[in-house]
Amino acid sequence: MRIYRTRFGQEYDLAAWPKEHLEFLRKAYWKYATNVPYEEFTAFILGPQSPVLDPKRNGPAPTRTPLYEVATDLEFRLGVKQGHYEKDWEGEVDPEWSPND
Repeated sequence: MRIYRTRFGQEYDLAAWPKEHLEFLRKAYWKYATNVPYEEFTAFILGPQSPVLDPKRNGPAPTRTPLYEVATDLEFRLGVKQGHYEKDWEGEVDPEWSPND
């Protein structure tokens, strides 16, 4: 698997993620890469079918999980690409992935 680097440099090693989270991230990244409308992407990331905000799957503080951090990082990047937000970090808009050694 790979390491995901957020726009502010946090790194998340996806090797230890639950299978459900990895599948969700793959779908989210596909939607990001195909440039789905921002509102549709946000509904996918934070909607009722998403595992991101589900406290049963992510504990009592789902906004403090790696899945939340990576998913919302992708959401913000897509918002920048589509003109909803201003870019406020150094580096590329598209996410950085590096091999997991």
